[in-house]
Amino acid sequence: MDMSIRFPNLQIYFGYVGRSFSVFGFEVTIYGLLIAVGMLLGLCYVLRQAKRRNEDQNLYLEMMIPAVLGGLLGGRFLYVALNWELFSGQSLSGIWNIRNGGMSLFGGILGGALFSALYCRIRRISFQRMADTASMGFLITQIIGVWGNFFNRESFGGYTDSLFAMQIPLDAVSGSQLTDAVKDHLVTVEGVSFIQVHPLFLYESAWCLLLFLILLVYTRRKTYQGEIFLRYLAGYSLGRIGIEWLRTDALKIPGTDIPVFLPVCAILFIVCGSCASVRRFLSKKRAARSMRRREEQYASEENTEDSYDNAEIFKTMEDESRSTDSTAETAEASGSGESDMGFSGDPSETDEIQDGDADEVTGNHDNSREDGREISENPPETSEDGEHSPSDTEDAVVEQPEKQEAVPEDGKDTPETEPGGREKESGQMSEDQPQA
Repeated sequence: MDMSIRFPNLQIYFGYVGRSFSVFGFEVTIYGLLIAVGMLLGLCYVLRQAKRRNEDQNLYLEMMIPAVLGGLLGGRFLYVALNWELFSGQSLSGIWNIRNGGMSLFGGILGGALFSALYCRIRRISFQRMADTASMGFLITQIIGVWGNFFNRESFGGYTDSLFAMQIPLDAVSGSQLTDAVKDHLVTVEGVSFIQVHPLFLYESAWCLLLFLILLVYTRRKTYQGEIFLRYLAGYSLGRIGIEWLRTDALKIPGTDIPVFLPVCAILFIVCGSCASVRRFLSKKRAARSMRRREEQYASEENTEDSYDNAEIFKTMEDESRSTDSTAETAEASGSGESDMGFSGDPSETDEIQDGDADEVTGNHDNSREDGREISENPPETSEDGEHSPSDTEDAVVEQPEKQEAVPEDGKDTPETEPGGREKESGQMSEDQPQA
C-alpha cells in the first residue's frame, strides 16, 4: 500500500506517512501521541497562567482528572450514539474500545465541561474562572491534536484545486468518505491513483491558532468570569461550521444533505456569542457606573476637606481678630485708667501724655512696671504754668493740688460777681483793686 501524501501546488511531498509505530512490541498511534503532547503543553500553559494570577495550581491538576475522564466518556458515547449501526452487534468491551477510533469532539467538550463543573461544585470554587484558563489550554491541545487526522488520512474535505490541495492514495482511504465529485477528479501519479481534497486538519489547526491569539488578547481585557469560555465556544463553533460543510464523512440529518453538527455549531455560535457580548456590555456599563460613583464620592470628600480647611482658616483668622481686639481693649482700658486716676486739668495735656504713652501701655507689663519705677524715682517735671505734670504709669500717679479759690479782702465768703450776674473766676483781680 502506498503511504505517501502530496501537496502538489505547494511542491511538498511525503514519501511515507505512517499511522503508528511500535515501542517494545507495543503499538503507539501517532494520533494518540499528538493528543497527549497537546494535552501536556496545554496543561503547562494552564499552570503557568495560574501561577501568574496567584491561583492554586493544584486545583487545575485535580480538575484535569475528571475533565479527561468526562471527555473520553462523552466523546465515545456521542460517537456510538450517532453511529449505532456500526456497534449494534458488538460487545460492551468492543463498544468502549477507544483504541479502535471513533470519538466525537463535541461529545468530548460536553463531557469534560460537565465533569469539571461537578468537580468545581464539590470543591466550591468558581467554574467560570477555571474554565476561562482551561479553555485556552484545550485550544492548544486542539491545535496540535488535530494533526492526527493527517496521519490517519481522515476528516478531509471534497475535491479542490486550491493552493493547499492535498493528494492521498485512493487505497489508503475508506470508500465511505468519497463523494462523486472526488471520484470524478482522481489524479494518477506513477501508476497510483490519488484523490485531491481539502486538508481540513490544516484549516482547523490554523483556525484554532487564530482563535487562541484572539482570546489571548481578550484574556487581558476580560470584564467578567466565564467570558473566555463563552467566546471559545462561539469562536470554535463559527470555524467548525465551515469545516462541517466541507467534510465528506460528516453525519447527515436523515433525508437531507445537512450535516448533523452544522445546526449545532450555528446555535452554539449565536447563543454563546450573544451571551458573551451582552454580558460584556452590561459589565462595562456597571463598571462605568461604579467609576462615576467613585468619582462623585472622591469629589465629595475633596469638597468636605476644602470646607474643613476653610473653616479652620476662618477660625484661625477669627481667633487672631479676637486677640487683636482684646489687645486693643486692654491698651484702651489701661490708657483710660491712667487718665482717670492721674490726669486732671487741661485736657490737651492729657491727650498729649496718652498719645506719648500708648506704646508703653500695649507693651510688656514687666517693662511698664520698670518704666513706672524709673519715672517715680525721678522728680516730677513742671509745666510752664507752674503745675506738676502727671507720670506715665499707674504706679507713679501724682495727685495735683486742688486750686484755692480767691478770698476777697473784705472777708466775705461769697464770691464776687461781675455785672450781669456772672461769677468771677478764682484768682482774678477786681477792676477796682489797685495793682501791686
